[in-house]
Amino acid sequence: MKRSASFLIVLLGIFLLFAGFMTPTNPVPADQPKGIPDSVWNVLKKCCLDCHSTNGGTMARAHVDFDKWDTYSRDQQFAKAKDICDELLQGKMPPGKYRKNNPGVVPTAKENEVVCNWVRQIEK
Repeated sequence: MKRSASFLIVLLGIFLLFAGFMTPTNPVPADQPKGIPDSVWNVLKKCCLDCHSTNGGTMARAHVDFDKWDTYSRDQQFAKAKDICDELLQGKMPPGKYRKNNPGVVPTAKENEVVCNWVRQIEK
């Protein structure tokens, strides 16, 4: 009996340990960042937010985290927006393996155009 109880306690401890490392599956930030039009935001939600938001990967968020977009300076926002456009046009984002496993997140040529037109507008 003591052995079963000890096993259950250890099992519960392991479960709680792993539960602490789990993240919610809703990667979409609660609020749309200021200065990002709806048309662009829709593309970013579809193609980018799984990784580039609070619930995304550390490396991805190090480059751009849309949950923190409003905290970036105007120059940082422009630089990051320009990088986003460049990465989309070069087919580097979303990354190849992610594209293969999630074909629905691959932006269309029209969606790339929407994002890059926005970048050209904020450049002025």
